[in-house]
Amino acid sequence: MAKKEKAPKKEKVKRPKGRGMFSQFREQMAFLKEADPKALPMGILFGSLMFVLITGVGVILTGLAFLGMVIWVILAIVTAYLTVLLTLTRRANTAIFKKYEAEPGRLSITVGTLTRRRWKGSNQPVAVNARTKDMVFRIVGPAGVVLMAEGQKTSARALLEDERRKVQRLASGVTVHTFYSAQDGEGVPLGQLHKKISRLKRSLTRAEITAVQNRLSSIDSRSGLPIPKGIDPMKMRASRRVQ
Repeated sequence: MAKKEKAPKKEKVKRPKGRGMFSQFREQMAFLKEADPKALPMGILFGSLMFVLITGVGVILTGLAFLGMVIWVILAIVTAYLTVLLTLTRRANTAIFKKYEAEPGRLSITVGTLTRRRWKGSNQPVAVNARTKDMVFRIVGPAGVVLMAEGQKTSARALLEDERRKVQRLASGVTVHTFYSAQDGEGVPLGQLHKKISRLKRSLTRAEITAVQNRLSSIDSRSGLPIPKGIDPMKMRASRRVQ
């Protein structure tokens, strides 16, 4: 019998490696170290204080009983870790908002944060004034439709009003909220916009959110309306833990 020829070994296709959780964490820590050098020391300080506080409570309540102290020490470690993480997250968000507060397309950071939860939308603007660089972003969520504008006060608000009328014509009966983001004292600062949107009263169900988003997509003209150079919302965005 003739020997069977060995089938050629299939070459393994190397897939591009995505950024893992740890690599993203390292990038964020490198950014935070440069933007806010006090963030890590503050996080460690608050975490240590929380550990000492909870351990002290454990000593008082258990009377140094071994099993009881083990449970309280574990609780203290977990709480201290979460305290450090929360502190770093908050300060990182503040640093990101501060760094990009004057960049064109800065509202894409807020959009990117909200759309990872219950909101739907794109980090590309739905309307752009090429001359003044005014932009309007739109998201749909539990509170209805939210339109956010940035740019020169008069022209940006005019662009915002145009988009509001379009939305109301196409999604009659749906609540439309409008925000103008600026640092001039009249608009909403970038760092506060997420909080204001998150506190809006709920008016749509999950099914209604999808239906409204699909309906509004028919008026989108996002092709040809990219965010100007200067900000990469996919690389630098606020944490989902932002409050």
